[in-house]
Amino acid sequence: MRSRLVPVLGALVLLAGLMPPPAQSRPATGELRAVVFDAVLPFIEKRGDSYEGLAVDVLNAVKDEAGATSLRFMPVASIDQGFDAITTGKADIACGVAFTWPRTRQALFTLPFAIGGTRLLAPAGVDGTPDSLSGRTVGVVDNSAAAQVIASVVPAAKLRGFKTPAEALAALNDNTVDILAGSSLWLAANRGSGNKKLVPDYPYARTGIGCIVAQSNPGLLTAGNLAIAQMMQAYVDGDSGSREMVNRWVGPGSAIKLSEEQISDFYALILTSTAEISTTVKPPDQQGAE
Repeated sequence: MRSRLVPVLGALVLLAGLMPPPAQSRPATGELRAVVFDAVLPFIEKRGDSYEGLAVDVLNAVKDEAGATSLRFMPVASIDQGFDAITTGKADIACGVAFTWPRTRQALFTLPFAIGGTRLLAPAGVDGTPDSLSGRTVGVVDNSAAAQVIASVVPAAKLRGFKTPAEALAALNDNTVDILAGSSLWLAANRGSGNKKLVPDYPYARTGIGCIVAQSNPGLLTAGNLAIAQMMQAYVDGDSGSREMVNRWVGPGSAIKLSEEQISDFYALILTSTAEISTTVKPPDQQGAE
């Protein structure tokens, strides 16, 4: 989430997310049905009978903006199954989804609320460069953005696919594979206390992470964009509630450890690429004052 990473990517994601939609529109009312591709941090984690994570907080904001009365989570077994649920109308939305150009043929993307880069969790001796991966087996989630990047950039690596992020992490933890490729945010949040390093220092590729809705549901796309923009603007304006919500998952004190300045810079860049949104947030030095 660093402003220096995003100039081109921000424009690309916005272009995809704000394309003119089809004529049909089904506004979200009543129950908002949200696909859960897999319960992994920092976006979604299963807690008891419900879910928590940055994407869940975003989904709740979208629910309120869309006028829906409840949020129902719909777990799926694979990325393909999740996209099918969205495109066929079995579900309404999924959040925490990495942008790729082929995916824009299937669904509409909202504004990004995070940015991820393709990196690796790897043992000592693997620095993440193409030469260090030549002939090595790299675990990936089938049809993920990271799988596409590694296949293109490091063709000499051998990819071993897993249906879900949870399966891929389990394979890394039990040494079925000793290298795992994925989004920087996901890998950092799930690195644990093992001896694996996050490499390379500079990611292979970067992509926006937002929500997707069906191409036949532009009303929900608008609600999603408004909810995300309001959340980002409140964070930039120093709203304590918004900062606490976002920081819990990716900010200072989280496993990701991004600074508030880095997060604010990214959000400000996305907002200035579209338009600022007015908030009623008081300056930080006045918050809490009567």
